[in-house]
Amino acid sequence: MKLSLQQLSSQSGVPQRSIRYYIQRGLLPRPHGETRAATYGADHLSALLRIRQWQEAGLSLEAIADLLDARRAPPVS
Repeated sequence: MKLSLQQLSSQSGVPQRSIRYYIQRGLLPRPHGETRAATYGADHLSALLRIRQWQEAGLSLEAIADLLDARRAPPVS
């Protein structure tokens, strides 16, 4: 699946400007490629939908960033 920023925005219901902001904050992975030729995949869409769900549940972007960091951290042994 290869989506443009416009398609990702349309499918997720999240404005393009917000998507760019989430990428800048590290909440969403960077797209594949650069400039207008950049593409987004199913992983971007699912991550974006997860972020949107958490926001609708009342979590702040800071709390979401903490959750995402905890998911990326190696398990404590």
